[in-house]
Amino acid sequence: MKNVIICKSCNTENPYYEFICINCHSFLREKIFNIDLWSTIDQLIVTPVKAFRRIIQSEHKNFISLIFIFAVFKLFISAIYLSLLTFRNEEALNFFIPRFILFAGGMLLLFLFISLLLVWILKGRGIKARFKDLFAILTYSFMPYSFAAIILFPVELIIFGTYLFSVNPSPFIVKSFLAWALAILELLVIMWSIFLTITGTFAQTKSIKFAIANSVIFNIIVYSSIYFYSVLLTL
Repeated sequence: MKNVIICKSCNTENPYYEFICINCHSFLREKIFNIDLWSTIDQLIVTPVKAFRRIIQSEHKNFISLIFIFAVFKLFISAIYLSLLTFRNEEALNFFIPRFILFAGGMLLLFLFISLLLVWILKGRGIKARFKDLFAILTYSFMPYSFAAIILFPVELIIFGTYLFSVNPSPFIVKSFLAWALAILELLVIMWSIFLTITGTFAQTKSIKFAIANSVIFNIIVYSSIYFYSVLLTL
């Protein structure tokens, strides 16, 4: 196996997430019951690989639902922006709640499918991984979008009001400097999320090449889904 914990008592290779040796039942590490949200946020900023290692080894992947809902909400808003800017679809905000539920359901299925697919791929590479660990890695790598939904989006609403979802005039015409500044922050959110996907996958696999490839493919799939949904909003 790859990316393992070696038992100090019997030198047996154990999957990275194990707490007790599968051979001699000796303790391999300190048991982590729950994820501490605030310390994890701090580690995701300062030492993201260490944060993802704790996420992998934690028995309970708490806060996943909360992070996922806020992150998907921000991605849904991005789909609406894209539909407005690209297709001039001024009806993109209609049926907001049903469309968000549909989008969230689709993203959940996507995350679940990719997590399951990664279990099979990693097994073929000699890495034993749990489905819940991989789903947690993907979800926590989208933590920046949760921040954007909680902090950045309300700021945009305060600054632009109803013009935030307008194409005539657009926010870039109403308050050009602020619009571009916020657009740069949105870009930084995307870059941070991609970086976290890389570091999270690296923490699981110890392969930087696989981590980069997985991050690129995963994010391409996610943003392609957002674009596809923005097209559906025009129908």
